[in-house]
Amino acid sequence: MKRIFAIFIILVGSYILFTGVNSWMTFGGGSTEASINNRIDLISIDVSSSDTVIIPEKRNDVRAELDGKGNVTVNKSGNEVQVEYKRKWLDGFQFFNNKSNLKIYVPEDYSKSMSIKVGSGRLNFSGKSESHPFGLEKLNVDMSSGKISLANIKADEFEHKGSSGMMDADHLTAGSGEIDMSSGRVKIRNYQGKLDAEVSSGQLDIMIRKLSDSVNVKASSGFVRLNLPDDADFTLKGKSSSGHISSHYKLDDETRNKNDISGKHGTGKHDISVSVSSGKAEIK
Repeated sequence: MKRIFAIFIILVGSYILFTGVNSWMTFGGGSTEASINNRIDLISIDVSSSDTVIIPEKRNDVRAELDGKGNVTVNKSGNEVQVEYKRKWLDGFQFFNNKSNLKIYVPEDYSKSMSIKVGSGRLNFSGKSESHPFGLEKLNVDMSSGKISLANIKADEFEHKGSSGMMDADHLTAGSGEIDMSSGRVKIRNYQGKLDAEVSSGQLDIMIRKLSDSVNVKASSGFVRLNLPDDADFTLKGKSSSGHISSHYKLDDETRNKNDISGKHGTGKHDISVSVSSGKAEIK
């Protein structure tokens, strides 16, 4: 018991020492910024272990404000502005108050590329409204774990890759969209555009607001739900190696068997492909 107590005291003492050093050497409670000009074609954001929110507003720079432990920096390198948040290893111990809140302000009229990398924690990014989305040429999201929430975003290209965690999006429009999750959950509401989505295990839950291009959804195992507009024109090809796949639509030229379903709805203009190796898929 005495030995355990001694180890605890050493850890507490080390934490206090590192905290003191950290207050002199980092920007734990401050802010950093970098100006934006027409030559900047990428805003790169790399954060983990924090509650982060990206806030578009009228400004001509990128600014980060941190409330909590860690260090945030905003640097300009060539045609890129880089925002990076890091924490020291001891800040992650659960018996300390380790919550950090990070606000990243970006120009609301920035329209080129943005890259977001999240190791853990939560990140929220939302445009002004459904009728005034935040527009980008390309949005790339890479997450290891945690949760990312997107809303009112429009991008020519959208790409999301993750090993685990949850991605939640509402009113997301893309010329072409690609989602690749190893495990976890992807939930999208009011999506519009071409979409290729895949999870190795877990859940895909996608609601299409207006069907304007092809949709391809795959899951190795787990559950897939695809919700389409009642007036959508599509040709469906659904396949399940094992498990179950179903459709609530009345299809023309319909073919159904134990594992497969195919047919046409309306004019059949857009291709819809849904496949699961095992588990369950539902089209409604």
